[in-house]
Amino acid sequence: MKKIALAATLAMAALAGQAQELRHIQPEDVDLMPSEAVMKEYYALRAKEEKEADKMTEAEFQRLTEIMEGSALLTDLYSGYCSWYCGGDVKRVTASSHLKSQGRFNYLPQNAHDFDHESVWAEGVPGQGIGQWLDYEFEGACPRVTHVSIASGHVKTQAAWEANSRPKQIKVYYLGKPYAILDLQDIRGVQWFDLTTPLPPAEAKKAEENNEYPFIALGYHDPDKPSWHLRFEIMEVYPGTKYEDTVISELYFDGIDVH
Repeated sequence: MKKIALAATLAMAALAGQAQELRHIQPEDVDLMPSEAVMKEYYALRAKEEKEADKMTEAEFQRLTEIMEGSALLTDLYSGYCSWYCGGDVKRVTASSHLKSQGRFNYLPQNAHDFDHESVWAEGVPGQGIGQWLDYEFEGACPRVTHVSIASGHVKTQAAWEANSRPKQIKVYYLGKPYAILDLQDIRGVQWFDLTTPLPPAEAKKAEENNEYPFIALGYHDPDKPSWHLRFEIMEVYPGTKYEDTVISELYFDGIDVH
């Protein structure tokens, strides 16, 4: 690593085409990674479950479940619970650059959407990667997106997280145009951002009366529409103590139109 509905659809299209000052979005919620001791216990129980599940005690199964359900990131990535991904998916993940592989470790853009918090995407240009980006492509038929969850930095261990740079601000592009700026906290864990745009009060009230969503989500959920993209560009970072690389462990989505 380097050292150191139709109305909603029309409104969505109009919004995407407007030139406006970008809004800043703060995390809707954050959740820290479990302690190193708890994660060590988690890895041991997972290893035993994979190799000798028949020898696990009821107490061990309960403890594994307790650890997973106590961490939003572990629940999101490994629980198998139904989510937006029961109907939605990402077609392709690309990036402006990535760090060269080192031994058995690679830093490909796909690592930011592989549901494995230990693998990461790291940008691959000199410096801290300002202006580098991840791009997510969705099919037109894909359920609409309302939220993005980001595990910022190398969250596998506290030492790796501190050593590498983490995004502080990320500019989001939707339909090829700047859409919003995400203001990330400097935490080792996962943080959620609401990407929807509220409807004006009168329209929101009417939508709720009609049992419709009072906001504009991203995407189409229409098989006749083309693929569309969300791009996440690094604007500012929290510097690492050892490496300049800016790292994202996971970036994944939630939304509607699934259930």
